[in-house]
Amino acid sequence: MKSYTILISIVAALGGLLFGFDTAVIAGALHYLKPYFQLNDAEIGLIVAAASIGCIPGALFAGGLADKFGRKKLMIVTSLLYIIAAVGSGIAASFMQLVIYRFIGGVAIGMASTLAPIYISEVAPPSFRGRLGMLQQLAIVTGILLSFISNYLIVEASYSFLNNDNFWRYMLAAAVVPSVIFFVLLLLVPESPRWLVSKNKTTDAKKIFGSIYSEQESQEQVDLVAADIASESTPALKDVFSPRFRKVVIIGLVFAAVAQLTGINIVFYYAPLIFEKIHVGGSVLFQTILTGIVNLIFTLLAFPLIDRLGRKKLLLSGSVIMGLCMFALSALFYFNQLQNYFVLLTIFVYIGGFACTWGVVLWVYVAEIFPNKIRGTATSIAVFGNWVANSIVSLTFPIMLSQLGPVATFSVYGIINLSMVLFVSRYVFETKGVPLEKVEELYAKV
Repeated sequence: MKSYTILISIVAALGGLLFGFDTAVIAGALHYLKPYFQLNDAEIGLIVAAASIGCIPGALFAGGLADKFGRKKLMIVTSLLYIIAAVGSGIAASFMQLVIYRFIGGVAIGMASTLAPIYISEVAPPSFRGRLGMLQQLAIVTGILLSFISNYLIVEASYSFLNNDNFWRYMLAAAVVPSVIFFVLLLLVPESPRWLVSKNKTTDAKKIFGSIYSEQESQEQVDLVAADIASESTPALKDVFSPRFRKVVIIGLVFAAVAQLTGINIVFYYAPLIFEKIHVGGSVLFQTILTGIVNLIFTLLAFPLIDRLGRKKLLLSGSVIMGLCMFALSALFYFNQLQNYFVLLTIFVYIGGFACTWGVVLWVYVAEIFPNKIRGTATSIAVFGNWVANSIVSLTFPIMLSQLGPVATFSVYGIINLSMVLFVSRYVFETKGVPLEKVEELYAKV
């Protein structure tokens, strides 16, 4: 694989870094936002969930717009929305203004979570598609970690202009730096060659394929994609849910949704609320940084596994690990065993279990299971399901934690995780090493 392919995939994946940063940075800001705006549990849930709610339209329409205008143009729009959201969140004068800017940031996140996997899957050679697709998740977890570190440094800084009333502003506005970098780098990457072929720009497509494959292979790729596109008409939404594609679209939608129902983001969005209830491991913000480090380490460990073991084995093992960890966490709260490091260890194992299984497979899988004909729209639908589930989790968790208590709350997520074993066993089909043009043959057998 050529280094050029890696470089352009990294740039596309930077949208994921901002995705991770913007969704997780709120964890550290909540402690200061709550007294500043006098927030109740429902309002806390709304501020956190505003980004996830914004992701719903962002994800739903990004694929169709990318099919019409191109992957690169839409990613540039995404970077501009990130900048607006970061600046606006930092200067928000009211609770509702903050919710609106968080929503705008969510639109950008939803777009990025759809566009980056599509782009990477369309430039990646089949034998490396899993590892390159994982760059999206690696960028997300890096963004999460950077947001936790940024929050910690802002609070620990000794500058006189920083105080409890404005810590949250600098935390949220810090995203403007990576957002500007993302915008600049996007100007340097090419358009997706598969999209160019779909627009009859085969000369430009062959040139880009030539930077990814050998000269002979580049022409073969152009011919392969052109033949695939020529055999299909442009899909309408009704075609996406036609009998031919309905099964794979529903599988993708449910798969992306249950990835959020693992409960992973209750840890990243509400880490301080959880860590305030346990009594080991240093400050709350420092413990939060540790969760980000664990997340990053286990994401890196998954790189050699996804194209070696395949997607399905990783998903099955992850569901079991996460389910057992959630039940263990529930038991620790039930018996009030919160004074030992086993609590932190359980949380770290849970995060590691997600990071090297569902976390890395999610964005790879939703971008590769759909045929070329419907990939843009179908990926949007799947990611739409992901963000609907994310919004539900974000809105309900602080209320569940307050009303039901941690024992019942974590038990619910334990049941969900173990139940996912049944879904994966029955409906998830293996895509390891399969060319995108051949994927339709796989889901027809499910």
